[in-house]
Amino acid sequence: MTTALTLWGPLLMAVCHLLRSSDLFFRVGAVKALPVSLLIFWEHLFNLLVLVPALWHHRRAYSLLTGRDVGLFVLVGWGASAMGILCFTQAFHFMNPALVILLQKLQPLVTIFLGMVLLKERFRPSFYGWAALAVTASYFVSFSLTNPFSGEWSRVGTGTLLALAAVFFWGSGTVWGKLLLTRYDKVFILGNRFLFGTIFTLVLASVLNPDLQAHLILDVGGPLFGSILYMAWVPGLLATGLFYFGLVHVAASVASILELIFPLASVLIMWGYFGQPLDAVQIGAAVVLFVSMARITAPDMRHPS
Repeated sequence: MTTALTLWGPLLMAVCHLLRSSDLFFRVGAVKALPVSLLIFWEHLFNLLVLVPALWHHRRAYSLLTGRDVGLFVLVGWGASAMGILCFTQAFHFMNPALVILLQKLQPLVTIFLGMVLLKERFRPSFYGWAALAVTASYFVSFSLTNPFSGEWSRVGTGTLLALAAVFFWGSGTVWGKLLLTRYDKVFILGNRFLFGTIFTLVLASVLNPDLQAHLILDVGGPLFGSILYMAWVPGLLATGLFYFGLVHVAASVASILELIFPLASVLIMWGYFGQPLDAVQIGAAVVLFVSMARITAPDMRHPS
């Protein structure tokens, strides 16, 4: 039984990342048709509608909530879910989406840093060298050998900042999720991720775009309904659900390595389907980034107690 769980955990997370990469087929076009705040609100709402029965089934768990737990759910729903996808999607306006996705490989650095601060984890001295190399490589992934403050590349600088914000929100979300899993069922956590996220994105969308454009979004025969539904339910809800089910049986270091599937598949999609290739320097920097992050997340990088 233990062996089966050991195999199922990584498999579920691998499928999760493949589904996440399929998001690009729809998101690239959707960000051109809708303000990002509206897009993420409707994604969260569609997910919440599916999860309402599950939240009702687990309603007694709300009586167990402490102030700390509510804070963690806010961090998961408002931060990891809403702000993460908002910054990630908004970055598409400023740079090649393949670069946005490659930069997400820095997420384990956020997770590890929070582990050092909150859990007092210690690492070998070589960890800091690999971390510096990963950060340096991420610079060249974004800018290659060009001046990041000149011409078109200034836009890439803005996109990079947004992508790094997504790195923070999603990387920290893994820690908040792990903490919640010690007290609550994964379905309850997933449901509240989208409940809190829907509340936040509704307020945000209402402020920035008072007209939520329901007539356009809910037009079943229109160009956006199917795309948003797919992004919400497949790379959003289904992939996130598989992530939580897999995370229960996967160590954080293994989960970080499995995350390679997402950027690799996404870059191939952007290159082959959308015709947005990377230059030789960016490809080389991406390889260095992958190797650095593999070393950073290796079990032997932790300092022996």
